[in-house]
Amino acid sequence: MHHKPPRHRTAGQEYKHLYSDKRWHGARGIRLQALKRDLYTCQRCGCSLVTTNRHHPQAAVVNHKTPHKGDPALFFDLNNCESACKSCHDALIQREEARGYSIGSDLTGRPTDPSHPWNW
Repeated sequence: MHHKPPRHRTAGQEYKHLYSDKRWHGARGIRLQALKRDLYTCQRCGCSLVTTNRHHPQAAVVNHKTPHKGDPALFFDLNNCESACKSCHDALIQREEARGYSIGSDLTGRPTDPSHPWNW
């Protein structure tokens, strides 16, 4: 008799249910509020998240600026949300979260994020 090893839940699976909550995904949910507030524009690269005058919210990602890690207060905080295109979310934003600081510099080349190691 073969026993399957226990499935380990990842951190994302533990709070995946929040994304189907009406407070997030409903007609008046935080996700739609953020997209409307940001005028369906990626807050990172400035690209439009609207195609042929029809809103396609599935093509847009609403990112939590401070990772919520399951904390409902952070998850449902509109001020903690920003609209982003999938490209920015899946590349730039994920790299920033892994590094712990924002990527970007001013005109002199100095990193703009005070948390960047250069600024220590």
